[in-house]
Amino acid sequence: MVRSLSGQTASSSVNVTVSKYAPAVFLDTQGAALYHADGARVSRDRPGKRDERLTLYATGLGVTTGGRVTVGTPSPSTPLAVTAPVSLYFGNPLIKEAAIIVDWSGLLPGYIGVYQINCRIPGAHIKGEALPITLKIGGVSSPTTGNNVPQVWVE
Repeated sequence: MVRSLSGQTASSSVNVTVSKYAPAVFLDTQGAALYHADGARVSRDRPGKRDERLTLYATGLGVTTGGRVTVGTPSPSTPLAVTAPVSLYFGNPLIKEAAIIVDWSGLLPGYIGVYQINCRIPGAHIKGEALPITLKIGGVSSPTTGNNVPQVWVE
């Protein structure tokens, strides 16, 4: 329930599920927040390449270790706030060659609730257009159905 500061009015009650993990890749009208090392977005016109380093931005990766995180304040840069191990897939997670190498994942310094995943497309990775991106942590996967499933192009 949400109440006004004066306590005069309140919203109707709604049940909310609270989870340790709720991974999701950030999306906008251009697609997934997935970037090449030069800062350009990975897209149909600029696909990811095998052995290339990429940066992905996400949310819902849970509690971190390392840097001290205080509610409502930006994440620290020293030491970094690191997540539990993350699995990342470009394509069907059941296919071995869909797995992406995750070099590091943690909170993006200077931001609140934004996680950064530094990753690489391995040499044996599958090629494809509009491959679904799946992020997994603690046995919980990001959404894999619906209109807002992030996609990636790999050549």
